[in-house]
Amino acid sequence: MQPTLDQFLTDRLDEITAEVAGEIAERVPAYTHLSPREILALVRDALAAYTGARETGTVLDAFRALGASEARAGQDVRHFESALRTGARVLIRRTAGAAARLYPPTAEYITVMEQAFSAEGRIVQAAVEGHHRAGRRDGTRRLPTLVSEN
Repeated sequence: MQPTLDQFLTDRLDEITAEVAGEIAERVPAYTHLSPREILALVRDALAAYTGARETGTVLDAFRALGASEARAGQDVRHFESALRTGARVLIRRTAGAAARLYPPTAEYITVMEQAFSAEGRIVQAAVEGHHRAGRRDGTRRLPTLVSEN
């Protein structure tokens, strides 16, 4: 019996996570502070959304929370988004390779890839949105302090 796309990718999760971490370290060296365990969880969530194995809403919530956390930690949104897109390219490449291996190039393959690209866009948007929202809230909280200091 042939594995599902989600199972095929899940079976290679450690390998894919290492590739994502390596690509980010190479292309966005300013953004290498996440632990391997954190990257693994993000890769697992993103792949589940790409393949439709998990409700995208819960994955988006996790990436919004990541964005907010990164904003509170003072991470630059440009590096953050660049790292997300770098990781997403690896995941799209891996998803496409797995789908091509499991499915002949038919409508099913096209559907899988459309779903993956759609999930990628929504995930990056949610993470950056979370970063921006947290950054604005932090700025709003600091404003009375800054005003009272003058």
